[in-house]
Amino acid sequence: MHYELNGRPSNTEIQDAPDKSQNPFAKYIGEWTLKEDTWIQNWGDKTDTIKIPGHHTISNQINTDNSLFSIIDGPEPNGHIFWSYNPNTKEVGHLSSFGAFRAGTGTGEFYGKGNLRLKIRFEGEAPGTYRIYTYEWINGDEYALNSIQFDKNDQPTGLFYKGNFIRIRSRKHIKNEIEEILKILDDHQMPKEEQIAVYAENVVHMAPNNKVITNKKDVLAYLNGQKAFGYADMEHQIVEFSTHGDIVMMRGKVEGTFYPSNGEKEITFLTKNLFVFTRINGELKISKIIYNLSPQD
Repeated sequence: MHYELNGRPSNTEIQDAPDKSQNPFAKYIGEWTLKEDTWIQNWGDKTDTIKIPGHHTISNQINTDNSLFSIIDGPEPNGHIFWSYNPNTKEVGHLSSFGAFRAGTGTGEFYGKGNLRLKIRFEGEAPGTYRIYTYEWINGDEYALNSIQFDKNDQPTGLFYKGNFIRIRSRKHIKNEIEEILKILDDHQMPKEEQIAVYAENVVHMAPNNKVITNKKDVLAYLNGQKAFGYADMEHQIVEFSTHGDIVMMRGKVEGTFYPSNGEKEITFLTKNLFVFTRINGELKISKIIYNLSPQD
């Protein structure tokens, strides 16, 4: 990316306004750490790539849904950042403090899909200089931070630092993600063309007395075909789950009642299952599922 005068990214468009139905900083809310502990910087001598293990940022709104307060801890210098969005001017205000002396003030705006550009001045840096910070989203769980210093003539000085940050997901957060997917599977009124969105493209689907399915398109055909026999009022439940990087494994069960389309008496059922979820572009998708009709005990 290159910059015009005053450090504005030349290949981006300023966003009119974030969705007013939520905090404009909603994508930033959560816990974050430095990807692969990697940080790149140049403070005037040379460009260094260093490792910073243990970085931890927690960000949340305070009092109003036009705010974000971030607490940064781990290796020194620790600090905090406060952002406030003005819905009238569409401007973001910035205040930050790190260590004993590094304090920054500035303003900025959103651009693209949730990206943020800020012009920040720091007391203690060369007179007339400022830094342009950009926060650009790689996916819903990763953003790239880049800070470039400019002189009083709006020219880059060569000083910069940057790093990518990835979301830390708690077990509670992952459980909520799984439960949202299971609710979609249980919604027998939802069109199957919408329901299929929770599956990975190369999903493996194993249902009792059926052939193994190994792709999303055939799962959709299977689900639509099942509608001819009736529908199930059911509830998927989590028994236990474990996480392994981008993989989540869940053992579960399903309780429900099947209502045949031919008018025969409904049938209650209780099954076991094993789900494997894979995180793709930040979202959990069903990559493997095995249903089992054997007794629960």
